[in-house]
Amino acid sequence: MDENTIINFCGEFPEDFTSIDINSDPNFIFENDPEYELVRLFDADGNTVLVNSFLECQHYVKGGWDYLPLQLNESFFHNAFLGFCFVAVVIGFIFSQRSFFKGFKKA
Repeated sequence: MDENTIINFCGEFPEDFTSIDINSDPNFIFENDPEYELVRLFDADGNTVLVNSFLECQHYVKGGWDYLPLQLNESFFHNAFLGFCFVAVVIGFIFSQRSFFKGFKKA
């Protein structure tokens, strides 16, 4: 995991920060840091988690909780706009063909 990604979501690394291998301890309990501002993280499914310490934030970001809901919404809107444009072109083509062939009908 890139350190810049962790900094973007969790803030700057504390001066006295030491990384701990949490995966090796299934009973690890994160301690609240009263000086750390609460951070809300999102996963790919839109689930949220609130973290109370830099260590907890780093752990979650490394675990894939590094999505921004605005990016997900923007992607959805781009896809919806593309679909709308496609439908508009198809409908426009159908109507232009119908009016074109009306000129060839015998009276």
